[in-house]
Amino acid sequence: MKSPAIFRDRRTVVSETHVSGGLAIEVVDLCKAFSGRRGGSAHLAVSAVSFAVEPGKTLAVVGESGAGKTTIVRCVAGLEEPTSGTIRVDGRPLKLRHGKTNPVQMVFQNPRDALDPMRTIGSSIAEPLRGMSRAGRKARVEELLTLVGISARRAGERPAQFSGGQLQRIVIARALAPSPQVILCDEPTAALDVSIQAQIINLLLDLQRKSGFAAVLVTHDLAVAKILADDVVVLRKGEVLFSGSMDQLLMPDESRDSYVNDLVQSTQDCDLAVPVAVSRTA
Repeated sequence: MKSPAIFRDRRTVVSETHVSGGLAIEVVDLCKAFSGRRGGSAHLAVSAVSFAVEPGKTLAVVGESGAGKTTIVRCVAGLEEPTSGTIRVDGRPLKLRHGKTNPVQMVFQNPRDALDPMRTIGSSIAEPLRGMSRAGRKARVEELLTLVGISARRAGERPAQFSGGQLQRIVIARALAPSPQVILCDEPTAALDVSIQAQIINLLLDLQRKSGFAAVLVTHDLAVAKILADDVVVLRKGEVLFSGSMDQLLMPDESRDSYVNDLVQSTQDCDLAVPVAVSRTA
């Protein structure tokens, strides 16, 4: 079953957001090597990866397990130090300073692991809102919960009181809290039931249209990438096999690496059937 037109025409939907002509994020020749155990040779997890994303656009990093996808996103998020290469946000080298809000925020794969079970969801969402008054933080938390379809009256509840889909909405709200320029999504639907995946996909599209953030989507599932992404990088064993627009990827090209063509072929007849209208109440 083919996806509804709203998702096949995703680029038109997102283009409603007013975006600037510059780049939100640019990664140039990113390399990451991990030291071998007990003095063994280093393992090169990512080799010379480059990409750029404009505000309001999404780039998907696609590949099988072990391709280097998570290593890339951890480097961009500041969780790993690149061995070499450059990461620029809004034209400036990315510098992560302790106690300062990061212009790059992350939505993790498993929302239960991403939230402190002992803290209320309101306090978790407010965590990045440094320097804001108590009243300002409360108002911002209520605004964000409403935006992602969770009742603001539930801000005082703990994660155990929410379903997996609701927790992912809460994690997305926390990522949006400081109005970041870039949001990293590491397999944001992989831990969810199929029926809930559609809701989260619709939510991400809607939020990006309204807020204009750039997104980097890490996924092994090209069917998800086809709905959410404008551009795509295909990785295998840390190397880029394809980099270009989603439309270019989906066009037949026998000159490409066979892995890329096999990946495209495997998803041609299994597009996600995502409903056009999704309930956003919880």
